[in-house]
Amino acid sequence: MIDNPSEQITHFLLGTAIGDAFGAGVEFQDRNWIRTEVDFTTFVNVRAQIQVAEKQKPLFTQNYTPWDYTDDTEMTIGLMKALCDPAPFSEDLLVNYWKSEYEHGTKQKGYGRNGHGSMGWYYRGEQDLETIRNFQRDRVNPGNAPVMRAAPLAWVEADSINRFAEINAKATHPNPRAIQASQCLAQAASFMMVRVGEANEVIAHCIQAVQLDEAFLRYFEAIDELPRYSDLSASDFVVLCGPQPIEEPYFLPGILGVPSDAFYTIGCVLYVLKQCSDAMDALRMSVYLGGDVDSVASLTTGIMAARTGLDSLPQYMLESVEGYEYLLKVAADFADFFA
Repeated sequence: MIDNPSEQITHFLLGTAIGDAFGAGVEFQDRNWIRTEVDFTTFVNVRAQIQVAEKQKPLFTQNYTPWDYTDDTEMTIGLMKALCDPAPFSEDLLVNYWKSEYEHGTKQKGYGRNGHGSMGWYYRGEQDLETIRNFQRDRVNPGNAPVMRAAPLAWVEADSINRFAEINAKATHPNPRAIQASQCLAQAASFMMVRVGEANEVIAHCIQAVQLDEAFLRYFEAIDELPRYSDLSASDFVVLCGPQPIEEPYFLPGILGVPSDAFYTIGCVLYVLKQCSDAMDALRMSVYLGGDVDSVASLTTGIMAARTGLDSLPQYMLESVEGYEYLLKVAADFADFFA
């Protein structure tokens, strides 16, 4: 276990970027294909093979280079910087930092980072923020952005975690499911990294720590009863990931895997955190789920790196991930406030 807070934070951010970047190469691929073709000895980039109409392919291939991290890490960094700002933590403060981080990437790379979903409309001036919030407000399947960026909230005061996580969600996704998922991720991250609780109790902790609606409660109770990862059956994957193959309106329909949805993303993250032993185990389990694996992998790999270190990850991953020195600086600045 890593017990030095500064070291924890550094390992967390590097692990987050590695899980995100590796997962991005194979995201939205079918679970069975990934398990056959990906062995983690090298980076695999099959974004051009994502099964969407040809006119949509540029959404996944344009402005992308292997080992780039995506909006998952970018928004996580923005949230970390917002937490270090002496101004009150608010929706507007977060949006300003997310936009600033997007613009930082654009300045460095010459173009906006791949990903972003509905927030890309805002960054590009195509929609105002209120339109985007209204779009996400009542969706049955809200996007998973509030989950994918919430882990740094682990380091705020314990009695502020749920409130800050709600602000994090409402900044872009004022949706009850997105709010609960954000709160559960922040609580799980605190439990695993800061409190160093027993991994097999992480789901039970979230049930106790967050006011969940009936759907979340039933889902968490069901995944807490699932067998070991290696023993999951086809019907168990339906419990964990929803209908398989994925069905519309969940993305990507027709493949076996995790859909792009806050509800199933947090469930899969909690299950992997309960089952895995270290950062590499977390990365492997997350990617082998199939579907929207970069979000699950960034969260689980980052959290487990903070908990057990980076040594389990192959050296080539640390050497290849985008922005290594920048990530170290962001982590050091964050540690000045929270370590």
